[in-house]
Amino acid sequence: MTSPHNVGMLDRYIRLTLGVACVALLGYHFFVTPTLHVIAIIGIAILIPFFLKTGITSVCPVMKAMGVSTNKE
Repeated sequence: MTSPHNVGMLDRYIRLTLGVACVALLGYHFFVTPTLHVIAIIGIAILIPFFLKTGITSVCPVMKAMGVSTNKE
């Protein structure tokens, strides 16, 4: 039986790093200086749960739909 995970280890670390960076960017925007446009805020807010969920669970529905896997197992 094959593993349902389709996200490899390096891909996981990149996704988690991007998720944390997006959280930091929004925090910087709201608490330090408002520099982002509203559309950028909405886009980043949508990407945060996607990056963190796919990084934590190692399952990406977009990659699964395309039939791509970076998992070596």
